[in-house]
Amino acid sequence: MRISEVSRLTGASAKAIRLYEARGLLPPVPRINRYRDYSAQDVAWVQLIRQALGLGISLGSIARLQDGRGQLDWPAVLALLEAQRARITGERARLAQVDIDLQQISHELRQWLDMDGTACELDTGACKAPA
Repeated sequence: MRISEVSRLTGASAKAIRLYEARGLLPPVPRINRYRDYSAQDVAWVQLIRQALGLGISLGSIARLQDGRGQLDWPAVLALLEAQRARITGERARLAQVDIDLQQISHELRQWLDMDGTACELDTGACKAPA
């Protein structure tokens, strides 16, 4: 099948599909005349690549998942998924702390505004409750 059909089936642009091929993420695609002739397996690879990208996995990481024969190294896939989950867990903790900090700042600003705080300059400690 031609690249336009692969694009339609996977949602990947023709440019992205060519990039995946150039980066070695797709096995070499045979050509009929001057046109690439993609197989159902190529479609599956493109879908897998798009799914991995959607999970925040980089093209470089995806490329390292293939063994020397262009097949998936399933233990490497599992390790990558677990590493991505660990990164997400860390990011969740960081975002939870940011949320706490934002709540605290919002609470302090609301208190200051409720006390008719109108004269505040952008300077450390400039926003003091009116006397």
